[in-house]
Amino acid sequence: PRVLAGRRFDLIVGNPPYIAAADPHLARGDVRFEPLTALAAGHDGLADLRQLTAAACAHLKPGGALLLEHGYDQADAVLALLREGGVPHPQSWADLSGILRVSGGELSE
Repeated sequence: PRVLAGRRFDLIVGNPPYIAAADPHLARGDVRFEPLTALAAGHDGLADLRQLTAAACAHLKPGGALLLEHGYDQADAVLALLREGGVPHPQSWADLSGILRVSGGELSE
């Protein structure tokens, strides 16, 4: 976006939609009443994470950090996206249930 043109940040944190559009969980429970665009991101749930990772890495200062929440089975894919974006040593962190739900790291200097 134009508002970010030329701006650089020390830290970017994101919780984008990360559920696959065809996921059966979207048809059950309270999420049925949520806008689909708030939950689903393409056929594999990674569309917004791909876009956000690329854009965020372009707006981080050297050594700046990016942290992203993602689905329970997406840690490996998000780690790969972070590496592609210029985060040389990304890592993932588990939630209180022991499930890897946040990945991130620091941009190369």
